[in-house]
Parts: sequence; structure tokens; C-alpha cells
Amino acid sequence: MGNGPAIAAYIAETSRRALPPEVADMARLCLADWLGVAIGAAEEPAGHIVRDIAAGWHSEGPSTILFGGTAAAPFAALANGTLAHCLDCDDTCVKAITHTSAPVWAATLALGEEVGADEPAMLSAFVTGFETAARIGDGLGEPVSARGWHGTGVFGRLGAAAATSALLRLNAERVLHGLGLAATQTGGLTASFGTMAKPFHAGKAAMDGVVAAQLAAAGFTAATGLFEPGGGLDTALVQDRSVTFASLDSPGDLSGWRILDNSFKPYAACHLTHPAVDAARALASLVAEHGGVGSIRAEIGALAQQITGGKRGEPASPLEGKFDLKYCVALGLHGHAVSAADFREPWHPDPAICATAGKVENTVSPEMGFASARLTVEFADSRRETVHVPVAKGHPQNPMNWDDMHAKFDALVSRRLGSRSDALFELVRDFGRGDVLAEIRAMLARL
Repeated sequence: MGNGPAIAAYIAETSRRALPPEVADMARLCLADWLGVAIGAAEEPAGHIVRDIAAGWHSEGPSTILFGGTAAAPFAALANGTLAHCLDCDDTCVKAITHTSAPVWAATLALGEEVGADEPAMLSAFVTGFETAARIGDGLGEPVSARGWHGTGVFGRLGAAAATSALLRLNAERVLHGLGLAATQTGGLTASFGTMAKPFHAGKAAMDGVVAAQLAAAGFTAATGLFEPGGGLDTALVQDRSVTFASLDSPGDLSGWRILDNSFKPYAACHLTHPAVDAARALASLVAEHGGVGSIRAEIGALAQQITGGKRGEPASPLEGKFDLKYCVALGLHGHAVSAADFREPWHPDPAICATAGKVENTVSPEMGFASARLTVEFADSRRETVHVPVAKGHPQNPMNWDDMHAKFDALVSRRLGSRSDALFELVRDFGRGDVLAEIRAMLARL
């Protein structure tokens, strides 16, 4: 059995695979994060535009569009998947460097509502989608990102196709065609980061996953060898063939639960900025005490430098600010939470923060990886302090728990729902254990 058939068989077995309690709970934590960041993005222009365009298509369907009525599943998936990635504060599957929940939960909920799936089925389908994206992306996330591809537009699209194939209960043969249809639509460029196109990657991945599964269910065919080592997808993404898909030699290669290693974001900025922001916030209390900042040296990983380190610290928009490591470090040193509130229109960045950002010098260190950084600040009185962050908050080795998520959720949602934010959070925490989706939908309808 090759990679493709093995993965397809895994997806086709979703309804017969029991979720351990800790896995189901992590899926709910992903849902809480997904819903929180989506509601928190209510005022984001990218979300508004996609909703307006989807509404103009006049599709009929029962799938909820956040802040926008209902539509057919692909269009709801597009709108909600885009919205969930607008703040760039959604979760990350680290090994695949993929914002997994944005497209996979968007696709799962949209098609789940359309086909009348119950909550346990949706929870299981989401987990299958997450596991599929994580396994295919494992080991490819960093080289793919380094070559200019956005993992969310690659592996998130496959995860969305896997989840929706599971909801449609496709057999392994049909699943494999659905995955092939999703793979041939792969897209998303890191060169688009800092623009509305980045959250669109997540929305389009969700939409394409739904359409791929629906087409496969109707008998549409696609290439089925794309997931073998050198089979087409890996060699298109990494054309020097220095990295290819690993072979899945036995059923044990699909065992375990990658979702338990998911990473959540405490900050509304690119994940690669987070360790440096942690360090900056740890030093913020010393800035005034020592008369301000003289110079700042940030030792970061190569990928962090490539994606976020080349900016000047003077972002022209909130979206640019999220991918400007110097600006994010300066926010942290000035005591900001680096939350969604720090990246809102109308955009008038504080000149003092930009001045501090201009003092940041980035240095690539081989000691630093995806989740680590070292920050050295020389203050105006010549005192020097260094903070090393080996693992940023939210990373699997330094995880956020339900209390952390509740605080994040409330900060994002209470602006819209007030005291009802807590009630919505508790409903999400019970998803799959009772019949709460109707109540969730009723609350969302009043946003």
C-alpha cells in the first residue's frame, strides 16, 4: 500500500475510529480558538469583502456565514475560513507550519451543517482533517515555506478535503480522488504575507476542500499517485528534490495523534515573531526604569528572518505590522499585549514605537529555531539585559491551556457579545458531548 491509499484508508475509517478524550478535548480547544479569532476579526476589511462577494453569488444553503446569514457549504467555508485567518492569531501545526483549524474547521462546519451531520461526526471529521494535514506536511513544512509556499494553502487544503470526505463517508477510492483534486489546486505564496491574500489562502483552502470532496463523491477523478515520494506534489513544491514525502511503510505510521502537538498563538502576529515578542515583553518593565532603549539585538532563526526580519519597523498597514519582527518587538518593549487591538484600522502607528523598532538589529543564529529567540537590550543608561526564550508561549512544549484560551477568547469576543462571551465559550467547550450547535448558531445569529 502506497502513501495515497494508506491515507485514503485512514480517512475512510473515520466513523469507525474512536477519539480518546484528550484528542476530542484538543479538537474543542481548536474550535474555541477558531471561533474566537473569527469573531474577533468582525471589522477586518478582508472578511467584509469576502462575505459581500459570497452574498452576491446568491447561493441557497443552510451553512452559517459568520456575520452574514447562510449559504451553500463551499461559500460559507470560503467566508469563514478567510475570517478565521484575518487576525493571524489562529493556531499552527508546527511541523507542517500550517494554520490548520482555519480551513479545516471552516470546511467541517460548513459541510456538516449542509449534510446534517451531528456534533460527534463533525468533531471526528475535524480530527481526521487535522491529522491528514499534519502527516502530509510533517517534514515538508519548513522547506516548503522556505521556497515561498504557504503551508496553509497546501496542507490546510488537503486537511479540508480529508475532513469533508469523512463527513460524506466516502470509501477509500473516492477519498483518494478527493485528495488528488485538492492537491492539484495547491496554492498560496509567502510573498503575499502582509496582505489580504494571506487570509484568503485559508478561506480558499476550505472552499476547495469542500468542492474536492463533493466532486469526488459524484465520481470526478484525479491523479492518485501525488502523495508518493517523488509522485508529483512534493517535487512540485520542492523542485530540487532535496526533500520528498516519507514512505508510510506500515499502518503504525498513521498511528498516534498529531493534534496533541498543536500550537496556539497568544499574539496576533506571525508565529515566527512570538519568541522575540516573549523576550521583549519580559524586558518591558525595565525600559522606563533605565531611561529608554539605546540598542536592541534580536537573535532569531533563519525562517523568522526570511519571513519577518527584513522589514524596516515602519509598517504601512496593520497587515504589514503583523509580519514585521522589529515592529512587534518594539510593541512588546513598550508594554503592549501584541493583540488584535494593536493592528487595527485606522492605522496610525505610534512614532515612539516605530523609533524603537528602528533600533532593532536582527541576527540569524543557528541556535534559534521556529519557537526560540534571544533578545539583548542596551538601555539608555548603558545597562544591558538579555532574555533567551527557548520555547515561545503556545508552543506544544510551552502550551496554552483552557484557562489561557478562555482569556484569549474573551479578549476577542467580548467586544461583540459582552457578558455572553462566557456562555458561548462554555457551549464550545461542550461541543460533541451534547446538542449545543443550535444554541451556538442562535448566539452567532445575533452578532
